[in-house]
Amino acid sequence: MTRYDVVIVGGGPAGASAALVCASRGLKTLVLEKRKIPRRKACSGILVPASLTLVKNNFGDLPDEVFARPKEVRALRVHFPGGRIADATIGGSMIWRDRFDQWLCRKTGAEILDGTTLEALRETADDVELQCRASDGRRLPIRCRVLIAADGGPSSVVRLLNPSLHKKLPWYVALQDSYECRCSLEPGRFHFFACPEISPYLSAYVKDSFLVMDVVVPFGKRAVEAMEKFRAFLWPRVGVEKAALSGRLGCRVTYAAPRGAFCFGTERVLVAGEASGLLNNFGEGISSALASGLLAGQSADRGLRGGVPPGRIYLQEIEMEKRKTLDTFDRRKILFGRGRALHFGGPGAPLSWRERILIGLDALRWLLALRKSG
Repeated sequence: MTRYDVVIVGGGPAGASAALVCASRGLKTLVLEKRKIPRRKACSGILVPASLTLVKNNFGDLPDEVFARPKEVRALRVHFPGGRIADATIGGSMIWRDRFDQWLCRKTGAEILDGTTLEALRETADDVELQCRASDGRRLPIRCRVLIAADGGPSSVVRLLNPSLHKKLPWYVALQDSYECRCSLEPGRFHFFACPEISPYLSAYVKDSFLVMDVVVPFGKRAVEAMEKFRAFLWPRVGVEKAALSGRLGCRVTYAAPRGAFCFGTERVLVAGEASGLLNNFGEGISSALASGLLAGQSADRGLRGGVPPGRIYLQEIEMEKRKTLDTFDRRKILFGRGRALHFGGPGAPLSWRERILIGLDALRWLLALRKSG
């Protein structure tokens, strides 16, 4: 049985951040990733300013090949059914997730074992025993002093730790289509469409030479049908020409925060990123993944060196990230609060109170329609 100080499940931003801390502090660290790296992911790839700062301060400057074109994402533009639009400042960058995650993993200095799946775990007072399986079918028994789960929304670790929580969460299917085409959709903006009769979450944006479209539907409904309706809605409005489907990706997601259904682990199993429920109301999870991964790594190091269960430290340290996520579901703060990552109007074009009220009414109509549509 191979032994490590820390094993991290998941090779995304949360897992890489935790691995960076642990490996840099001399802990024998392993990252398990079930797919081969680099692996594609149904993600917009938007790095908000908080993410850019965390990456620069901890990993260094991102290489040019990680970025998409246009590199800058100026704003989230919300399109309401009545024709009104509202811009929320982002001031971030657009990256390709497969290249980004691969670069993060390379920078950690940790051992990376991809193509390997976690099948079972058993936590004791002193360590965690893992049963893993490689892509060639080999069984790999591993033992570690701390396990960090950073394996996304449908987390295998959370499912093993707390199966009842995992079952009661509201699950959705996200589908992302990329088309090589010509269109008039404005680059440099992330376009969100409030059309609940099609999908509770519709977005489109230009990335390199591609038009990327995202839909999210409740588990059990057909995401492909929602994408067809979105295409019929969007394409005439943006003049799509010579379109060819270049890629289709899908994944399962859940919004745990509105139900308070967070899972941050146990005394020796720390859960970070989207696996813990840290996905905000805008569908942006990279910033909290990076932040929580760093906190998990720091908590693991402090706990192991101080003889304190790392989970107790992490539960205290993660509270601020939890609060940040919860705040994004408070619509009063979205429209009227200050100091947010996304805020309507922006410093260069602040909204009048009349505009805020009209946008608030649009948002309320959309939310009511969304609830009615189920």
